[in-house]
Amino acid sequence: MTDTVRGLIERDDREGMLRLILEGKTGPVPEDEKAEWARWAAARGRAAMLRLLCENCHGMGFKPDDAGRTLLHFAAQSGDAQTMRFAVQVLGYDAAEGDRRGVTPLDLAERNGPDALRALEEASGIRLADCYRNPVLRGFRPDPSILRTGEDYWLINSSFVMVPALPISHSRDLVHWETVGHVFDDPETAALTGLPGGYGYWAPDISYFQGRFWVAATLRRDTPPFRVQMITSAPDPRGPWEAPRFLPVDGIDPSLFTDEDGKRYLVVNPGVKIARISDAGELLEEPRMIYLGFNRRKSEGPHILKKEGWYYLFQAEGGTGNGHMITCARSRSLEGPYAPCPFNPILGERREDAFIGRGGHGKPVQLADGRWAIVYLCGRRVEGLSLMGRETALDPLTWTADGWPMVNGLKGPSCLQRKPLPEFSAADKPVWVCPRADVRRFASFGDETITLRGGEALDQKADAHLLLHRQSEAAVRQRVTVDVSAMQNGGLAGLTGYYDENSWYLLALRRTQTGAEIALIERIGAEEREVSLGRILDVRAAVEISGRGLDREAFCPATGQRAAFRVDYLTDEGLRMGKRFTGAALGLAAVGRGEATFNAYEEAMTDD
Repeated sequence: MTDTVRGLIERDDREGMLRLILEGKTGPVPEDEKAEWARWAAARGRAAMLRLLCENCHGMGFKPDDAGRTLLHFAAQSGDAQTMRFAVQVLGYDAAEGDRRGVTPLDLAERNGPDALRALEEASGIRLADCYRNPVLRGFRPDPSILRTGEDYWLINSSFVMVPALPISHSRDLVHWETVGHVFDDPETAALTGLPGGYGYWAPDISYFQGRFWVAATLRRDTPPFRVQMITSAPDPRGPWEAPRFLPVDGIDPSLFTDEDGKRYLVVNPGVKIARISDAGELLEEPRMIYLGFNRRKSEGPHILKKEGWYYLFQAEGGTGNGHMITCARSRSLEGPYAPCPFNPILGERREDAFIGRGGHGKPVQLADGRWAIVYLCGRRVEGLSLMGRETALDPLTWTADGWPMVNGLKGPSCLQRKPLPEFSAADKPVWVCPRADVRRFASFGDETITLRGGEALDQKADAHLLLHRQSEAAVRQRVTVDVSAMQNGGLAGLTGYYDENSWYLLALRRTQTGAEIALIERIGAEEREVSLGRILDVRAAVEISGRGLDREAFCPATGQRAAFRVDYLTDEGLRMGKRFTGAALGLAAVGRGEATFNAYEEAMTDD
């Protein structure tokens, strides 16, 4: 942008700007530069100048800038009521649309004070206090399935090889969720022992039938049969769940559908296949395909819904990375033929650089008042990668007059959305998980301390002893004081960031004959790296890790030494090895013989 144009906008010299445009004194102006003029005017609250530019600069273009900010973001940055009103009511921008960090124009207006926020709320009809932020379940909680009973909502997610397995969450407002139980606490009963990361339990479904809650999920194994379908039930979603039944059906992502005549069906991908099952969950026939799909590529997550005489078939397609989507088809007969929705995909990626992407694998739920919503998996991008894995989002689902569903008005996953129900407090306490092992067998908890019995190296698929929480935000801080006095020489204990046995870091005290060495160890596929942060003549020391996004810094106050490192390998896309379906986790680990004691563990995750 030239100094001449900048000066005209700064002075709000509209006559000079119009003369410059009409007389062509600037010569041919690229579209991107015209857009920069408009952003400059919007950011300075020049409403009349912005209108003039929009009316006279043909081909200006209104795509977001490199940070994903729209013209309304710049108008909100100014805090000027007229500029914001013009951007919303004339240019049609959405006050709840997030940039590449999830920041919306409403957030920017709030930073300018109550008057600016009130002006944008009045212009857009959206009150920030009436909104929630996606994802509603943060940290890797993919493949959600939902069920309503009365005023209560129950949700289940994939857990892969993590134990306890298949978490059940409860809510009364669809936004605030509390983990109230798991289908499996024991890795042997769950048949998870020795499975690689990314295997285990995929895409569970929760449903209700004849006074019991039912869960179906795929158990993905690394030996034949590679895929079997697990079914179990319980009188209460909190458990206890009965011993699992494994059906010899090849496929993924099972759900259960009960028709109006009481007949029950198992529904699986790829394609959409159905098979009759008994009331007890026994397979009565071989599955048969009834529909391939709209996209016809990597179909998953099928759910059948009966509404007003139509069978609606919802499924995810396109793979779980960029290009993931939800499609719908319907038929008057369960067997088909199914006609695809004319709005397909009913949820898809609007922009490849959007803060929330990968929207797909969803299940609708009807609210008590007749409205509809849908939960689905999504992924927040951190430097373009999926550090937190696939998470659970919520958006409204509406039906057209001729009976077709649309998610969020076909705008794609939302960053900020109106609350569907009055707020209900649910203080979720994170649950410690471990790959393939029951934490109760190697961990004990005191008022201020945690004691871990040492296990195998973290690159092993059995007997690695970790306490993990799902990473839920991009900025992290871990701190703990570690005592390795009860570890044998060579034993390690400290802070970890963990994706799977091929991708992790460990900032640990290594027991030596004279005290301890502080070591940062990273596992990146087949490579293992180690950096020493010094030695101490003691067996007890504090260690810290902090950072934002993919940048981390390890620090030991006792030695004063630091080490910077990057954690690309904790993302879904960061390594080409195994099945990358989970997400990063943070916590504690102990390796070797003996016990390690952790004092005053601190773990903070923020979106700053």
